[in-house]
Amino acid sequence: MKPEARGTPGKDPGWFGRVNARVQRFINGGPAPTDPLYLSNRSPWQRSRLALVIAVPLLIVASCVVLSLTFLTKPVETPVKELTPAEIAARTLPNLAKNISMESNKDIEVLEVHVDRAARTTVSGTVRNHTDRSIREAEIVFWLTQKNGSQVGAVTTTLRDLAPRATAKFAFPIQQDNAHFALVREIHTQ
Repeated sequence: MKPEARGTPGKDPGWFGRVNARVQRFINGGPAPTDPLYLSNRSPWQRSRLALVIAVPLLIVASCVVLSLTFLTKPVETPVKELTPAEIAARTLPNLAKNISMESNKDIEVLEVHVDRAARTTVSGTVRNHTDRSIREAEIVFWLTQKNGSQVGAVTTTLRDLAPRATAKFAFPIQQDNAHFALVREIHTQ
């Protein structure tokens, strides 16, 4: 086939034919060669031009695909596991339980306590002696609070001669007429 015989003269090659002719001209490095050995006499640039024509569009398409997968896809979100209050406390203060010990009086237990607002405001309740011995004197300190929980004061009562393993009732008047609740603050025994 002769290189100069590219089509019939006078006939429009169409859009595809024009694009094809331009691509062929770019690959060949100019107009159609007249040398019968034009394929073997090409320079290194002319030989690599065909590889560039194929590789550059493929690299552009591949980079567009990679960029779209990188920026347009959302990462898979793993559901967050809710921590229990014990786990939160362990992570927040990991060595707290090891370093602190709360000493409390285990000899006497306040079973119930309430504020009576009858004719005169009093604090009354019940205590139990947990020991096998008689307790000569027990001092109990109460915090007094209003309905909303704000503290209005503190009061103390002393109980005498509590029998072993027995329960005892107590009641004593207070001056804080706006008190609604009594909370046990401290217990001291002798």
